[in-house]
Amino acid sequence: MTSSSLLPQGAIAIDPKAARLVAGYEDTPTGKIGHLRFNLPEKHNVIDLGGWQGIAIAMQKLASLDDIRLIILRGIGGRAFVAGADISQFEEVLAGPEGTAFDQATVAAFDAIADCPIPTLAAIEGYCIGGGLGLAVACDLRLARDDARFGIPAGKLGLAYPANATHHLSRLVGAAHAKRIIFTADRLSIDEGERIGLVQHRVTAEAFESELDRLAETICAMAPMSLQASKFILDHPEADAATVKKRLADCLASDDYAEGRQAFMQKRAPVFKGK
Repeated sequence: MTSSSLLPQGAIAIDPKAARLVAGYEDTPTGKIGHLRFNLPEKHNVIDLGGWQGIAIAMQKLASLDDIRLIILRGIGGRAFVAGADISQFEEVLAGPEGTAFDQATVAAFDAIADCPIPTLAAIEGYCIGGGLGLAVACDLRLARDDARFGIPAGKLGLAYPANATHHLSRLVGAAHAKRIIFTADRLSIDEGERIGLVQHRVTAEAFESELDRLAETICAMAPMSLQASKFILDHPEADAATVKKRLADCLASDDYAEGRQAFMQKRAPVFKGK
């Protein structure tokens, strides 16, 4: 099965430099949507060293595309988002007091998603465990099917969860809930995930595809510079006032702001260009 066949119809594949990743983008009436898909369905999409290294490469390629509006992360097969790192490699690539390339690659992957200037959405079906949860909480939004399951079993393996992923989780659900998830290694149901704020959008299996399309369409219809400015401000509360002011001023000076005002007055949907 080719990479292009695992992407939406008509999407253009890009090379993520990793066998277990599929990446590409599709053109829509409101700009490009990027896709990063995890591809080892027979093992619940566990990610090997090459896959972790490829995530940062793929995210950088997608984020650099002209008129990119949204990047969606999703597992192949419908049974799992990502069930964690490939434990079969741990003895080989995850050993020693300094950690290894595996540690560095997972940290870089989480950072590449969290630091991406483009809005990101995790589309979660089934298992979202360990490093998979780290990828999901690094995204801006999480849409989850009602059979989704979440957990971090690092304590059962004698591992410490990466610091950046731990902080992303804590900022999302609060320190107390983050500690409970990590300290107990419990599997959380969709009910619990929704209750503590891990999931923003919950849908049935029957409605998953249509709701994913609707949410993507809604986000892509917004002014890109506006969303990117808001994402920066929310993600960087420590940013200096001059930088924030510049972001806001750029939006006010943009063609999209003029288009938004004109569309409002004409009672029509705006057509934003990201300029």
